[in-house]
This record gives sequence, structure tokens and C-alpha cells, in this order.
Amino acid sequence: MNRLTSLLTVCALGTAASASDLNLSIESGGSNAVTVSPGEIVTYNVVGELSDSLNEGLALFSIDLSMPGVTLTPAGAPTSTNMQNFDSPLGLSNPAGFGGTQTGADLKQIGGMQNTLLNGFAPAPSGSVITGIAQPGSAETLLTGQVTMPTQSGTYTLDASNVLANVIRQGETGLVTWFVDEAGTGTVTPLTVTVESLFADTNSLSLSAGGTVTLTLDGGASNAGNFYFMGASASGTTPGFVVDGLVLPLNFDAFTTYTINNPNGAPYSGKIGFLDGVGLGTTTITVPAGSFPSMAGLTINHAYIVHDGVSTVMTSNAEPLTLLP
Repeated sequence: MNRLTSLLTVCALGTAASASDLNLSIESGGSNAVTVSPGEIVTYNVVGELSDSLNEGLALFSIDLSMPGVTLTPAGAPTSTNMQNFDSPLGLSNPAGFGGTQTGADLKQIGGMQNTLLNGFAPAPSGSVITGIAQPGSAETLLTGQVTMPTQSGTYTLDASNVLANVIRQGETGLVTWFVDEAGTGTVTPLTVTVESLFADTNSLSLSAGGTVTLTLDGGASNAGNFYFMGASASGTTPGFVVDGLVLPLNFDAFTTYTINNPNGAPYSGKIGFLDGVGLGTTTITVPAGSFPSMAGLTINHAYIVHDGVSTVMTSNAEPLTLLP
């Protein structure tokens, strides 16, 4: 679509004029940062808004999307009345489709243009130009897609690059054609997706009062039935140590050795076992009142591995537990 949009730009641009920037925000559920479970499907929207109203709205846009560590699939065809005019047959898009071309793990040349050329001699584009799209204060959802997140815990960023856009020139009526001007690239706010597979019902415990802490393991459906092992460390999470090529975020110390040598030994229950039919498991830490007073002030981090019988296939995020007097 780079050559296509370049051609369309040359055909549709008139005398150079000042134009807006196109600001982009990649969101899920209206937020630029979400936390999900392993393997969860995340729906995202790319929302566009022009930086000023010195134009009659968006005429063309094209972007690339990438998310290191994740393979993207083409975005969906537009469903809103406004954006349908950027897709064939009402508009003109990448020959591979409005949702972009899958290139390796990335998506290239997502988007399209309205029929600003007033084409009437070919099957597409055949739509009427809609003005006012993505004007300031009226942000437009340019496209919607879905991405299946990995099972490996971590932070993944969906970002846009190679942004190309045109806007309809202010004062245009479409009498002969709709002259457009090139828009600049404004801000691009990516979507940050954090995959977490370990959750604690509390991150502190009073040793004098005692109590139980429940750790919930969520390895995702793809790990259902696999073996898990919960480890612990009293000396932090960075740099951690490597297990079968994956980093477990625990610094190996005497506490780690204890948890390895004493499977399900006090104060743990469910420290080793098998994830259930949907990939869930539970580990509990039960401390009687008045126990381990010398450990007050320590923060113990917990994290687990998942093994499929051949190798380690997943490591979790770490959950801290601070021991209070």
C-alpha cells in the first residue's frame, strides 16, 4: 500500500497548505494499559484524532502495527458507517485488505482512503466522501483487531509506525474532486498488555497474628494438566535464574533451596501439583500466630514454572509477600 497511497497522494494533493497532525491511541476497553491472563484474547482499537480543525476531516490513513513477542493477525473489516468508506468497495484499501498484510509477526499497511477522486469509472471506490471524520473532540475508532497473548508472563507493547494520512482541504465541496493535504504524524500512544499468571490475595502477613495467604496460579488453558512447581526467594527477583531457556524471576538463595528440597513442606500446601482442566492451581501459605518472629521485615517473592513432561514451557510473574511483625 505504500506505492498505492503514494500514488493516491500525488493524484489528490493540490497546492500545499497547512494541515493537521493525526494523533493515534491504541486502546483496549478505553485504556492504554491492561493486565490479562496467559493466552487471553485481547480486543484493541486504534483511535485517531486530528490535532486541529483546519481541514474537513480524515481522507486517508495507513499504519503498520507490531507487538514484539506476539504474532499479529489482520485486523477486522470496519463496521461503522464512517470507516466503511475507507474500505473497498466504498473506499480503496491495501489489495490484501483493510486489515493489513501479515509480514512475519507484524501487520503492514493497514487502512485505506475515501473516494476523494470521485471515481465513477471503476467498481471501486464507489462511496461518497464523508467529511468531519476524526476532528478534534470527535475521536474516531479507525480500526479494531484482536490479538492472542502468549502464555509466558511479561509485558508486551502494541505500537504503530509508518503512519501516513491525508485530510480533506478546508473549504472543499467536492464539486470537481476533493483536494487533500498530507497530514503529519502526531502522538502515538501504544497499548501495554501485561500477562500475569500468579495472583496473591494479599501481599503482607502479620507473623504475630498469623494467617493464610492464597496464591492463585493461572497457566492458561493451553497448560491444562501440566505439572507446576512453586519456588520462593528472599533476595529479590532480578536477574532471576534461567530454567530451560526461560527466566524465573527469583534470585536463587537459601530460601529457594528450602522450597526445592521440601516440596509442600510447612508453611506451604499445593506448592507442587498439576494445573486443572482450565490451567488453574492453588498454593497456600499458612503461618500460625507467633511463628518465625526473626523473619519480620523480610519480603518473600514467589513464582512458579510449568513443565509439560519434556521441558519447562512457562514461568510466572513474581508475587511479593512482606512479613510484618
